[in-house]
Amino acid sequence: MDGVYLPSQFGIILIPLASVQVKAGDRLRVTCRYSHRGKAESVKLYAAVGNSGAFGFDEVLHGEKTISVPEDTSWQFREDYVDITITTAISAGFYDLYAKINGVFPKAISPTLYDVVEVLAAVPESEFGEITITNYAKV
Repeated sequence: MDGVYLPSQFGIILIPLASVQVKAGDRLRVTCRYSHRGKAESVKLYAAVGNSGAFGFDEVLHGEKTISVPEDTSWQFREDYVDITITTAISAGFYDLYAKINGVFPKAISPTLYDVVEVLAAVPESEFGEITITNYAKV
C-alpha cells in the first residue's frame, strides 16, 4: 500500500487572554487553539485552574474531554474547548490557568496564564435587619 506515514504531531497551544470572574456553581470554558499535523487521532484536551509556583503547577480544579483530530498533511490550526466546573473546593482569590493535550506526558502544553481567574467569595444567604416605617398616607 503506497502512502506517506504521518505520525501525529502537535505544536503550539494557545489560550485567548482575558480575565474572568467565577463563583461556585459556574463553569469556566477554556477555549484553546492548537496546531497539528499527522494522522487522525483522539486525544484528551485538559485544562486546570490553580497556582503556579517554584515546584510546578498546583492544580485545584480541572476539566478534560476527548477530542478527535482529523488527519493533516501540513500544520493546521484547530480550536476546541474544555469546561471546568467551579466547586467549593476552591477558595476565593486569583488563580492561574494552563491547558495541555494528553496527560502526564503532554503532546503540547500552553504557557501558564497568571492571575486570570478570579474566584469570588460565596454570597451569604439572604437576611434582613430592622425595618422602619418611613411614611404613611391615605391613598
